Amino acid sequence: AFWSVTVYNQDGFFTPNKLNAYSFNSVTAKQNDDRTVTIHFGGDPQASNYLPITNGWNYIVRCYLPGWQIIEGNWTPPEPQLIE
Repeated sequence: AFWSVTVYNQDGFFTPNKLNAYSFNSVTAKQNDDRTVTIHFGGDPQASNYLPITNGWNYIVRCYLPGWQIIEGNWTPPEPQLIE
């Protein structure tokens, strides 16, 4: 199985950014100590797995060759949490 998280602007396209960062996936994302992954949408550019965002941004989670938990709807990705 393989997953990716990609950020888009309000029109559904990439907005160029200094980091050339638009997505992370199960290969490129840095894992936390407990093997989970935290994606940072905006905020501190020094944070691991940081993705720049713009006004009206959105994201898509894609799962390739998903397990039965995803296919049958027993698992959904967690909602983004606001960190101040």
